[in-house]
Amino acid sequence: MDYEKEIRKAKRINYIAFGIVVALTLSIIVAGLIYHYKHTFSTAKWLNNPEERTAIVGDLLDKHELIGMTEAEIIDLLGTHNNDYGYFNEADRYVYYMGPERGFISIDSEWLILDFKDGVVADCYITTD
Repeated sequence: MDYEKEIRKAKRINYIAFGIVVALTLSIIVAGLIYHYKHTFSTAKWLNNPEERTAIVGDLLDKHELIGMTEAEIIDLLGTHNNDYGYFNEADRYVYYMGPERGFISIDSEWLILDFKDGVVADCYITTD
């Protein structure tokens, strides 16, 4: 009798442990998918969520060699530059607002700067104001 109770108790513990492992595994997979989605560049995300561009700019720079692209290619990829704030304005420069500076406390904004020479991107960098 006690032996059967011990077996049932052990099975119950195994089922609970298995359930916990499955739940943790699924949680990790879902978190990874969400992270991947939130950090994957697309032109639609770039255009529709300017405050969240800092999350996708790394993927943008990994997937697209901006240096060497023409102004038309940049506009197709990133849309028209909009520097309403007036920071970093110079001739032959596109400035894209990317949202609040990454980090725990963000008091600045991040910007993607593209400098053109002869209609082609000659320099590309990220800066803060």
